[in-house]
Amino acid sequence: MLAARRLKSLVTLFLKYGMGELAGLLGHRYKLFPRRQEGPDATPHLTIWERLRNIMEDMGPTTIKIGQILSMRPDLVPAELCDTLRELQEDVYHEEYTAIVKVVEDSYGKRLTDVFASFNVKPVAAASLSQVHKAILKDGRVVAVKVRRPKIMDTILADLEILRFLAVRIHERAQTLRPYNLPDVVAEISKTLTRELDFRNEARNIVLFRKMFEDDPQVTAPEVFPELTTSAVLVMEFIDGVRIDEFQGDLETRRALAEKGLDAVVRQLMVHGFFHADPHMGNLKIVGKDTLCYMDWGMAGHFTRAQRSALVDYVLAIVENDAEKVSKVAMAMAVKVPPLLDRERFQTDIMFLLDTVRAPLHGEVNLGRFLLDLTGLCRNYGITVRSDYILMARALIATEAAGQALYPPFNAVQSLQPVALRWLVKRYSLLFSDKPLLEEIQENAKSLLTLPSRLETLLNVVESGQLRMDMRMADHEDMMTNLRQVSNRLAAALIAASLVIGSSLLFLSNIGPHWGELPVFGLIGFILSGLFSVWLVLHMVMKGG
Repeated sequence: MLAARRLKSLVTLFLKYGMGELAGLLGHRYKLFPRRQEGPDATPHLTIWERLRNIMEDMGPTTIKIGQILSMRPDLVPAELCDTLRELQEDVYHEEYTAIVKVVEDSYGKRLTDVFASFNVKPVAAASLSQVHKAILKDGRVVAVKVRRPKIMDTILADLEILRFLAVRIHERAQTLRPYNLPDVVAEISKTLTRELDFRNEARNIVLFRKMFEDDPQVTAPEVFPELTTSAVLVMEFIDGVRIDEFQGDLETRRALAEKGLDAVVRQLMVHGFFHADPHMGNLKIVGKDTLCYMDWGMAGHFTRAQRSALVDYVLAIVENDAEKVSKVAMAMAVKVPPLLDRERFQTDIMFLLDTVRAPLHGEVNLGRFLLDLTGLCRNYGITVRSDYILMARALIATEAAGQALYPPFNAVQSLQPVALRWLVKRYSLLFSDKPLLEEIQENAKSLLTLPSRLETLLNVVESGQLRMDMRMADHEDMMTNLRQVSNRLAAALIAASLVIGSSLLFLSNIGPHWGELPVFGLIGFILSGLFSVWLVLHMVMKGG
């Protein structure tokens, strides 16, 4: 029932914003809703991306969250849509206190007063999926209690079901959008939302981050209380800090904090391979005079050792303005690279992007923006970029923005130059290199040693006649759909023809009861075959063939 109601609201909004063609993609479901709702377009001044953003805002918190996730993934949707979705306005309502209490008590299996000495009625923050209340434990410690919104799971599951249905329809019918593979986009959104809705994942992220920076008093995250954390409730230390953009420290402190933020991100990315995926100014607080505290760990990225090594190459290549090396690293970090890629042309386009770093207008250098533009370039060449790489680029953009809010002259590329030098020295160190020479020789030796056995296996397959070639046909689904339509119409036409022939035989035989001088059975047969034929013709016309 919930999915049906959400579907009805979505169709109404499609019609409201002059996007009846999308409502039409709902096929037979669209017939549940009156077409007369679709009138003249009242929003001709809006682009299609702005209309989609407005639809997401009108649908409520869950679709806003989906839009926020997509705004961070230019590898999944057009860059123009990403830019537009970043403007989503989140006017989230507060849940009733009694509903929040019920979620907490159901999660713990005990009364709220058995766990907390006090629990503030008014939330200190509210987001699409949850809201946060200040509370005091029995031992007097002040905590922040993050509570998942009641019934949010049902709403999200309903919205994802609708999105899957729409994605399949659009993928089948909209040729220009096929490169984006919308069913895979929905699957990626579903995976991200499922992880974020389980607060135990966020708790693990915070614990891991605190361990990574336990030796650095200037970088931290709220302490988590694991014994009080469930999938629907997260209890953590209450942080009384100041937002980055509201900090009032002196200029030197601001510069040091901006540098510290970049250093923290580099350490997350290159040393640990685990990083905060959305460190925007609302998720960064300054505690005391000089401590950075990372909040909201619902989304985190991971880099393997090989990816961390490739990222070092990336930084070195950008600082050295080496387009060839940037292109090689981009392909090394990709999931898929076309076999017939025009590498020279690809490198030339990268050189054009590097110019934005070498010669920025108004002195503004944006490393994260360069990486996102490089993502768009890769997509144009058919190179599929790893999702964690996109999250890394978004994290760098947010870090640069926070650094410039603290200290306007902050330049991430200049700040990375000494970092790149340190990693360059480390790269060629025999003991501490991220690419140990002996390990690389060992891996290559293993590949060479296994080559004869692999060749023997291939020859055995050929000799036994078991060599098989898999071929994939483009537009296979569309072809099968068309074949089914043709076969169905042929079958319907044969049935109509059989009815006409059978009715003619009954009419000519003149058997059975008569109505006037006409045989009743033959007359009924003609009427039925005529109605069936008319329905078949109308159906073919309405379906476009």
